[in-house]
Amino acid sequence: MSSKTWVLKLAACIAAGTSVLATAPAQAAVAHDGSTQTTSTHTGKARAQAASSGDPVAHRACTTGDAGASGGADIYNWHGPDSTLNVKLDLADGKADGRYAAIRLLVVGMDGSKVQSHWNKVSGYGKHKEGWGPVKYKGGINHIGVQVATFKGSRMMSYCIDLGEAD
Repeated sequence: MSSKTWVLKLAACIAAGTSVLATAPAQAAVAHDGSTQTTSTHTGKARAQAASSGDPVAHRACTTGDAGASGGADIYNWHGPDSTLNVKLDLADGKADGRYAAIRLLVVGMDGSKVQSHWNKVSGYGKHKEGWGPVKYKGGINHIGVQVATFKGSRMMSYCIDLGEAD
């Protein structure tokens, strides 16, 4: 599968409903019986910017374990809360079970506000997807991370979260 640019413009991605960030511990895989809907704005060009950024400042990753989804984010240019970050997301589906793997970026602002990007999906054993996107949050970024999940239709079956401050 060819690389695809994913958009992570978080100012337009404020979550509808209850946020997963408020209750889920970092890197914990848990069963879940609902889903969260989000919206996003599409743009891209962070790949070239990140190529000149050196090593990632932070890495976030987790797996849903036996459910088969794994993913992560390499975060570049995180030099302060108001930085425009360049983020590379990676996602893989490790099971041929009719479910799909999904990943989204999570941000906690300096004021405690919680924001998430849209879900990026891949389905099928051994399928892999990666993409680049710029991230800037007008309230400043305090924590950033990923949520990786498995879905059957629109129902979230399991998920994990890795969320933290700049390393």
